[in-house]
Amino acid sequence: MSEPLLSLADVSLGYGEKPVLSGVSFAVARGEFVGIFGPNGSGKSTLLKGILGLLAPLEGEIEVAGYKNRELVRARRLIGYCPQQENPGGFPATALEVVLMGLYAKLGWFRRPGRDHRRQAREALEAVGMEEYAEHLFAELSGGQRQRVFLARALVADPAILLLDEPTAAVDIAAQASILVTIERLHRERGLTVLMVSHDINEIVHSCQKILLLHRGVVGYGPPAAVLTLSNLQKVYGPRVLVYQHHGHPHVLVGDFDA
Repeated sequence: MSEPLLSLADVSLGYGEKPVLSGVSFAVARGEFVGIFGPNGSGKSTLLKGILGLLAPLEGEIEVAGYKNRELVRARRLIGYCPQQENPGGFPATALEVVLMGLYAKLGWFRRPGRDHRRQAREALEAVGMEEYAEHLFAELSGGQRQRVFLARALVADPAILLLDEPTAAVDIAAQASILVTIERLHRERGLTVLMVSHDINEIVHSCQKILLLHRGVVGYGPPAAVLTLSNLQKVYGPRVLVYQHHGHPHVLVGDFDA
């Protein structure tokens, strides 16, 4: 087996001295699609911050492409990050200008983007189906369109790893489906390593090679059928869980349902 592109060994992450996640260990191979699930407060976004080097481990070691812990800031050029839906407010930038922000790590904040950088940004918008909106104000786009622009911003620097923090939250069902199709296509065509946080297990279980189930630590990690068991899910979501098979994949219902 080749060396993993990303690995965590007995990692604890938190704020101040209080851990949100403890004893986290897992490894991701190049080109894998990993879905990250857990209830609110389980540490999903905290985990992404640790991988990005925005949050130093309280314990343990995070390694991205050979860079470890305090060196992780140097690995950010290899990572494309798409955050949760942001409120644009009166943000005056165009879609193209938002995408160009994804090149600042390479450009530096005081170097103006040139013609080649603008070409890269337009190609990234084209990859997510937003090229015709390049000159539109970001704040005037729909929620689904804004998420596509964020996805283009994450792609523009040609990353090896794509970190997605609930990219389909707060958009309508049609936009969710369209964004997921785009992510799956980019993963397949570019060989991207994808870690995607989602609030809906069933939304992306068909796309994932592996599932990371979190609840203050790792409850399960591996192929969906091995992780999405009734025992594991009840540890995370409580007793009102039903697991059933749909087109060869485990699907999950949580809450009230008819037995």
